[in-house]
Amino acid sequence: MTAEIDSEIRQLFATPLVQMRLAGCEGLLRDLRETIVQRSQGDAGVGHSNRGGWQSKDDLLSWGGEAATQIFRVIRAAIDRITMVYTADGLARQTLPWKVNAWANINRSGHANDVHCHPGSFWSGCFYVDDGGIGGREGMGGAIEFYDPRGPLPMAYNPLLKMAIKGCVSAGLGERVLPETGKLLIFPSWLTHSVQSYDGDGIRISVAFNFSV
Repeated sequence: MTAEIDSEIRQLFATPLVQMRLAGCEGLLRDLRETIVQRSQGDAGVGHSNRGGWQSKDDLLSWGGEAATQIFRVIRAAIDRITMVYTADGLARQTLPWKVNAWANINRSGHANDVHCHPGSFWSGCFYVDDGGIGGREGMGGAIEFYDPRGPLPMAYNPLLKMAIKGCVSAGLGERVLPETGKLLIFPSWLTHSVQSYDGDGIRISVAFNFSV
């Protein structure tokens, strides 16, 4: 008798990465791009995880204008949909009083961001105002890379052995997402990530954010 593998494979302790398109926001993204570039010309910026490039303070919503206000209205609605709260009647969705801080990033050729996470918040994310010509394709760098929160443990026994299960092949490693203008990413704030060196000739502009209560 040959034992059969059970057809049900559960994915325990999943780490979500939400990917969306900011559909219909092309004009808003163009306006926000112009605002960010102008801001960078008269503002020294700050230095956190960035290696080169320009990063604004986390007060983008105070100077990003109507474009930022409308885009974050969409993001807030999306985050409300993926969040639940324990109540007396069990888990329920609510419109939460989120505290939001956001900042702009401009990376030119050779600029990158070191490995970091976003402590002090629940959801974090970013969206691409201008992908710098990457368009979701390989060859120009600039990808955001997320790291397995279990660290190297899943591959510590033998790095050549892999789990032949969907979503598990990269256990102990990282997953990359290539920028595309208008792409929105949302992920748990504790998930460590970095940005690879951008190798294009344009400017790669993104907005990063935190949601906390």
